[in-house]
Amino acid sequence: MSKSVFDIDPAGNVLCRYTDGHGGEKGGLIKTEKTAVPLAKAVLYAFLPAGYPHTVTDDYLAYQTYDSLQAFASSITSLLANRAVLEGLGVGDSSSSPTGALILKITGDTISRIATIMFAHRMGQAIEPECKFYRFLADIFNDSAQFLDLLTPALPYLPKLSVIVSAGVLRALCGVAANASKASLSAHFALTGNLAELNAKEASQETVVSLLGMLVGTLVVRMVEDKQVVWIMMMVLAGVHLMMNYRAVRSVKMRSLNRQRATIVFREWLEHNTILDPAQVAERESILLRGRGDLASKSGDYTGFCDFGSYGDIKKFNPQGYHRYDFETAAYFLGIWHHGGSFYMRIAVKEGETSALSAWFDAVNHAYHFDSALKDGLESHYENEMPLGYVSEDQKKSLFAALAKKGWDLEVNALETRLPIRVRVGDAKKALPVLEKDPAHHSGHQEVKND
Repeated sequence: MSKSVFDIDPAGNVLCRYTDGHGGEKGGLIKTEKTAVPLAKAVLYAFLPAGYPHTVTDDYLAYQTYDSLQAFASSITSLLANRAVLEGLGVGDSSSSPTGALILKITGDTISRIATIMFAHRMGQAIEPECKFYRFLADIFNDSAQFLDLLTPALPYLPKLSVIVSAGVLRALCGVAANASKASLSAHFALTGNLAELNAKEASQETVVSLLGMLVGTLVVRMVEDKQVVWIMMMVLAGVHLMMNYRAVRSVKMRSLNRQRATIVFREWLEHNTILDPAQVAERESILLRGRGDLASKSGDYTGFCDFGSYGDIKKFNPQGYHRYDFETAAYFLGIWHHGGSFYMRIAVKEGETSALSAWFDAVNHAYHFDSALKDGLESHYENEMPLGYVSEDQKKSLFAALAKKGWDLEVNALETRLPIRVRVGDAKKALPVLEKDPAHHSGHQEVKND
């Protein structure tokens, strides 16, 4: 009896079929039939990860499509900007000094490299949690630098130097933000440990798009000389570039909970007892706004935001005119400052806590019930049952379990956008003298109010 054996790829496509031609187990001939792949499909596979679409997330194709379109527009604008820079450096002008042009170039490169180091040091921790924001911001930096480049031919030496330096700094910021955010997005897309291959294929895609952009851009540069027309073309192409980039990052459905996404998810659960999945949150989240995870009460009468910090940030910060409330739980310290219709919260996570997600939920919960809590004092959140805001640990565990089932990755700490600080608490009598003197002590939670 003959049987068939198949070679398949990770997507389940049949590559080759083997058939025992004589039905014998010994000395039988095997008939081989390879699956024919159309030329267009074979070319397409050269630019897509192996096993597509099963080896990447379902938002990969949409992102790469928009990303390729924005790269095409950027390639043309970069040629127009580079021509302006060459004119500004004196190319084609016999009266210009090569030494002066070299000094301009060296000064710009030096400052931009210093800016690269400083920006990476200051903002490197924040790029991964807010990768969609920084991916879009990178292209805003890049387009701003190109518009500055267009000014260089018309400026005298010293203003020209300041413009070249400013454009170099913007490109440096663009490079750090774009490279770091792309790495985070690639890690999101890769499902089967194929991150290296995915990056390699993305490089192939960018190469083809850049070549096409250079070809079209070369024609544009040769045909367009009028300065006014150049500015109009730059504005149109920059608009297309930013719009495509915006659509690209909007299409990404991140599975990590940063401040904004966590606030959206927790608020929906508090209001409607509904668990949102990554796709639903992606439709609601903002790219440029609400990165701090802006909080609000149920009525909307009280608004504010929350941040992470140290124990000293909570105990020493006491702005005039604000009411201050301090809380301590087994996992963190929380400070709340309230004035009029606005509030500010600060969380200091204790040592041993790897995730700040539970603390962020409590902050969102505090904000949501701010209206009712102020009537009895904010400490009521930790003492009373609903509706003042108290949610039991069992309820929170059930919530987090439901989030994991919806596809959220709770292991990634995307809430803290700076170096995570943890508070080490030793012997309570020695480490917390201020709290021990406080007369308010309720069931393990302590509160201080300063008017």
